[in-house]
Amino acid sequence: MIHANRWYAAATAAEISTQPTEHVICGRPLVLYRAASSGKLVALENRCPHRQAPLSMGTVVGDDIMCIYHGWVMNGAGQCVHVPHQDSVAPSVRVDAYPAVQKWGLVWLWIGDADKVDETLIPDMPWTEDANQSSVFIRFHVGANYQLMADNLLDVSHSDFLHASTFGSHAGRKAETEHVKAELDAWSEDGAVYGLRTLRDVVLSPMAAAWAGTDKPVTRTHKTCWTPPNNINIELIMENDENKVTIHPDHLMTPENETSCHYFLIWTRDFSVHSGYPTDEDVRREQSTVIGTEDISMVEAQQRNKIQFGDPADIPGAADKIVVAVHKRIAELQNEDQGLSAT
Repeated sequence: MIHANRWYAAATAAEISTQPTEHVICGRPLVLYRAASSGKLVALENRCPHRQAPLSMGTVVGDDIMCIYHGWVMNGAGQCVHVPHQDSVAPSVRVDAYPAVQKWGLVWLWIGDADKVDETLIPDMPWTEDANQSSVFIRFHVGANYQLMADNLLDVSHSDFLHASTFGSHAGRKAETEHVKAELDAWSEDGAVYGLRTLRDVVLSPMAAAWAGTDKPVTRTHKTCWTPPNNINIELIMENDENKVTIHPDHLMTPENETSCHYFLIWTRDFSVHSGYPTDEDVRREQSTVIGTEDISMVEAQQRNKIQFGDPADIPGAADKIVVAVHKRIAELQNEDQGLSAT
């Protein structure tokens, strides 16, 4: 389900330059580039209206983009402004343009009515610009629907099983940790869905223990905020008498099509910012490896099974409170979108 009038993360800010690049966002093939003189972000349909050649193969000329096939030039609003050997161009010669802004180290596209653009709908992530913290940006391509990827990240209880040997905890080992109880809560407020999961006196898996700087049991708290279309902001706190660290893993899912998506991870920490472990490269290597081999492999396998078994309904468990609450909110948004389209 593509929600109308929302911002979707399309790229990391570092990816977009005066060299045009192709991106498929919400089923729309787009070209993104920065205007050479102003640095303004431009997002257009990735086609020249002349012979449908991809504009992403073209060249930025000033603030415009020239099709490499026959030299037709489109401006940032999608209007053709030059045809070689031709004195004028009809106003109808154009392609669709999409509002694009840069915020929190990402490029966001507005999918919907241009007269309803509202930058306040971009989730707040001020920690990504905090000089006392360090943020690492990673983009993944996932061969699964964006809701499957979001559900995986909303339900952090999987970390004690799928990530038991990496950055989870030992709370999934029944024989060892029967005393560890998960305290769970979920609620909706102002259009967002919130979740809280706390594990007390739990032993961390090796990677998480290294982050926390302790091999002793900790209180591990996940505070989650979900906002549409599928943005998940998590505050992870691991603390005991020895140490306390805070991590903000921000997960932003954008559909490519029905069975694939773009997954943007911003991993922000308040420890080892200037020296020590982990460095930014440690974070990039660890997150790319674990998410790629564990999370994404699992979610893509789920997608294959959903197709093979005719998309059977899930059966929620006690740990799925926030997933259930988010799905309820999504159903409400679908009804709201349908109501708008019917008027």
